[in-house]
Amino acid sequence: MEESKKEVEKRMEKEVEKRVTEAVTSGTTILVTFAVTFVIMVVVLKFVWAWVVIDLFPGAVAQGLINADLTWLAAVKFAVLVGVLSGVYHTLIGAFNRQ
Repeated sequence: MEESKKEVEKRMEKEVEKRVTEAVTSGTTILVTFAVTFVIMVVVLKFVWAWVVIDLFPGAVAQGLINADLTWLAAVKFAVLVGVLSGVYHTLIGAFNRQ
């Protein structure tokens, strides 16, 4: 009887370890994917801004109403706004619920 308890405990320990490992791996993958995507979005916004804004709003740029060059901090803020508006929250919730 004592051996069967130990066997059950070992099986449960292995199962818990397996589930924790899967959850940590999945969470890490999601966070790394999110971070890489966010960095790419910031870089793209930074370099596309000067190209698009000057073409769309040449008069506003000439008058100084809109900066032709986007700062890195403004690009990060804009990336956060774009991410929130595009539904990153729902994507992350869906990814975590698939576990």
